[in-house]
Amino acid sequence: MKGLTRRVLLAVAMAMVGVANADEELGGAGLAWKFHCTTCHGRAGVASSDHYPNLAGQNPAYLESRLRYFREGLEPGNRMNGHAAPLTDEEIRSLANYFNQPTMER
Repeated sequence: MKGLTRRVLLAVAMAMVGVANADEELGGAGLAWKFHCTTCHGRAGVASSDHYPNLAGQNPAYLESRLRYFREGLEPGNRMNGHAAPLTDEEIRSLANYFNQPTMER
């Protein structure tokens, strides 16, 4: 039984390392999916409704600034505060660059 327990623990540990590595390797598209940006702002940065801004083609510095603003909760009551709260500076930079790609729909 000890051998089985060790094998199970080893398998779980290896799976967790794989998940952690996959998470680190997410590019902007993966992050946009992971943090649900695509739900409102569209996979290509074109919003699903007039209620949400298009992100495609936006200046990356502007997007970074806005995401940091939301992350800090500086606009009380804005639903973006909760979405941006877990983002790291690196993830914010990656998302901003992703939505500024020339291949994004305009």
